[in-house]
Amino acid sequence: MAKKIEHTATTRHMTLDELSAFVADAYGSGAVGTEPVHATVTLGGKLRTAHVTVPTDPANPQANGYAHDRA
Repeated sequence: MAKKIEHTATTRHMTLDELSAFVADAYGSGAVGTEPVHATVTLGGKLRTAHVTVPTDPANPQANGYAHDRA
């Protein structure tokens, strides 16, 4: 099973500090840096939410529902 790490802006748009906390949380949860990041943006192009799916068993990404090629 994969684990979803998601952060949402505390105001109308995400700050650099909030984005940094998201990245630190993702790496702390087992992300290796090759995972695709998904985001929601405002109509003005500001970042509102960001999430990434991190496999719980990096040695077997298919078993986690995570088919991204790590090669």
